[in-house]
Order: sequence, then structure tokens, then C-alpha cells
Amino acid sequence: MSFHPFKRVSILFFLFSLGLTPFLLPAQAQPPEGPPTPVVAAPVEERTLAPKVELVGTAKPDRTSRVAAEVAGLVKEVKFNEGELIKEGAVLVGLDQTNLQLGLKAARAALSGVRIQLDEARKDLERAASLRATDSISVYNYEKDLYQVKNLEQAVARAEAETAQLEDTIRRMTVRAPFTGYIIEKHTELGQWLSPGAPVATIIDLSTIKVRGPLPERYIREIKPGFEASVVFDALGADSFKGQVTAVIPAADEKARTLPVEVSLPNPEGTIKAGLLARVTLTGTERKVLLVSKDALVLDRGRATVFVVKGDEVFPVEVQTGAAYGQQVEISGQIEPGQMVVVQGNERLRPGQKVSLAQGQASPSTAAPPSSPPK
Repeated sequence: MSFHPFKRVSILFFLFSLGLTPFLLPAQAQPPEGPPTPVVAAPVEERTLAPKVELVGTAKPDRTSRVAAEVAGLVKEVKFNEGELIKEGAVLVGLDQTNLQLGLKAARAALSGVRIQLDEARKDLERAASLRATDSISVYNYEKDLYQVKNLEQAVARAEAETAQLEDTIRRMTVRAPFTGYIIEKHTELGQWLSPGAPVATIIDLSTIKVRGPLPERYIREIKPGFEASVVFDALGADSFKGQVTAVIPAADEKARTLPVEVSLPNPEGTIKAGLLARVTLTGTERKVLLVSKDALVLDRGRATVFVVKGDEVFPVEVQTGAAYGQQVEISGQIEPGQMVVVQGNERLRPGQKVSLAQGQASPSTAAPPSSPPK
């Protein structure tokens, strides 16, 4: 049944005259609050600790070399296999030297002939100098012998350079390992023609292993080159390997807010292989930190909040989190050591909400700050 607008106004006026309209209008006042919410609180602790940072990276060799031919030639011998450990200076590939050896033989013979001519010319010059001293020969004849010696000296120098060049080319036709390492890839075979710069083999040095991982930028002042590191490789079980930070690369990832940190560790037996997953634990410089239970954190869309108890009320404080120490986590923000924060019952708290601490807990107004444990 519907009412005409005029009739509806009349009915409201009639009810107002009877004092009944408050029952028909929305309530303006909040209902009275219920009893205080029971919670469990714990103090914010201050300790002197060295932060531990855990990173995940990959084992990399200390050096990687793609060994190449320096000169052109036909592969006459191949003296390595993939996976083999090669000593520094060991022959990897030998190129055919037949034509160059013949050319070197001819160059050495030519050099010997020029040297003989130079010896005879110098003797002639000595005789000419003696005769010139007594005016027995003209200046022209003396200078003629002198210029002959100089021309032959230039010829000897050219022949020596040509001979040395051939010897150097022949030496380069034997490709050797630049350092001790493992052959991980073979790029040539017997009978193949190699051009200058053509790859022969890829060799890696595993005597030192390097692990690079992302360091959160908040630890840039804590982790420095020279600091010790502990590394565990999943493939090698629970064994821990000792190393040290060798570099903190000063180029941060703008999205992840991390900087690459490099850890080096000795690997003389070659136990650690390239490519293994590595878990690195770094220990920073000792400093004072504030710690709360992980349960004190209320996380919402990337923000962390703790509820601080003041009297019988709670107030939210936004904090920044740091390293974790067991069941505790480092925090920073507008918070002080000794303040009580809610660790149980904080899921649905509101600013200014009345709370009651669990039986046996001290009131925040009388609780003393916890003493810092020994380092």
C-alpha cells in the first residue's frame, strides 16, 4: 500500500507531535564500547648485534678464457678433451709449420750470407782507414768502403727482423693453455683450417670460486670488502665453505633496491663446480638494533605496523623491518626500547582501542626496559 506524499508528511507530523520520531530516524550516537580486548604484549628489546644477511647466488669460476688461434694454419694435432684438467702452458693445438719452417731456413741462410759480407766489408774499411791516415788513398775511396759497411749493417738488421718474425709466427702456431684449468668446450678438430682469432677451446679456472648475489641496499654500510662469509652449496650437502667479500659493486638495481656483492672462496681441490646453487651468509658490523617478535608485525600491502600499548590503549606505529634473528626481527621507526607492543591479538586492533594485558604481565607504565644481553 502506498501513501500520497501529502499524507506521508501528515503522518510524520502526527508522530512528531507524539514524540515517536526518534524511533524512526537513524541513530546518531555510537553504541557504548564493549569490554577491553585481551592481548599479549612484549617489550621492544635493544641489543648489540652483528647483522647476518643471507643471499642466494651461483658459483662462478675465477677466470674463463675462450682460447683462440693467433695465426692462420691447418690443425695438425689436438691434445685435449672436454672435462680434462690442463696445466698452464700445456699444448692444446699444433698447426702445420712445414712451409714456415722452410721459409725460416732460407731466411737464416740469407742472414748468414749478409753477415759474411759485412765482416769482409769491415776488414776493407779497416785497411782503407790505415791507408787514408798516410794519404795513400783518396777520401772518395775511403768513404765508399764506409758506406758499404753501413749498407750491409742495415741489411743484417732487416734479415734478423725477418728471421725473428718467422720464428715468432712458428711459435704462435702452437696454442697453449693460458692457465691451469678445466676444458669445458672444444671448438676445433684435427684437419680444420683456423683463421686468426678462431676459437680452439674454452677453459675455466676453478682454483677460486666467486659467488655473486643481491645485497639489500640497507646493508650497504654493514657489508664491506674483507668481511668473512659462509657459503653452503645444495649439491654438496651441509658442508660450509669459508670465504670473504671481495667486492660490493656500486651499481644498484633500481627496482629491487639491491647491489651485487661478490664473495670469493678457495677451491684448491676443485670440489665446487661452476654453476652450483650457493647460499651465502654474511656477517656485518656490530651495532645497536631494536628487536621485536615476528608476531608483533601487522603486514598490509608491503607496510609493517606494530601496536604500541600506552596505558590501557593501543596506537599503531609504522616501522621498517631489517634482518631476522630467530623469532625476532629488527625494526626501526618512531619507537623506543622498552615500549610494549602487542604480539597476540593484534589482528583486528584499531587506533585508541581499549585493551587488557594477559594475566601476569606488567603494565606498560611500570614495566622496566629489558637489559641488553651480552654481545
